Amino acid sequence: MKLIMVIFDVDKEEIIHEILLSSGVEGFTMWGPVFGKGAHTDPRMGTQVWPGENQALITVVSEGTAVNLKNAIANHPGVKTGVKVFELETNTWL
Repeated sequence: MKLIMVIFDVDKEEIIHEILLSSGVEGFTMWGPVFGKGAHTDPRMGTQVWPGENQALITVVSEGTAVNLKNAIANHPGVKTGVKVFELETNTWL
């Protein structure tokens, strides 16, 4: 199983939902706004000095679904910027 975290610009929410559905993701948890700074980006803090907001979601999926999801995000023309994907190995309980 893989835990996938996606952090994305709030303007990308509809595209991300479409990608989740088309990739076979059955469940996820999303929250926002979230604030922060990436290694190669300006801060997004929701202020006049550092405008912008992100959202974040996590999902736990099979390895095959994780590959589908990552490929769909990487190849979608609407997400060339403003989306970051992180992947972790996970074990499930129960």
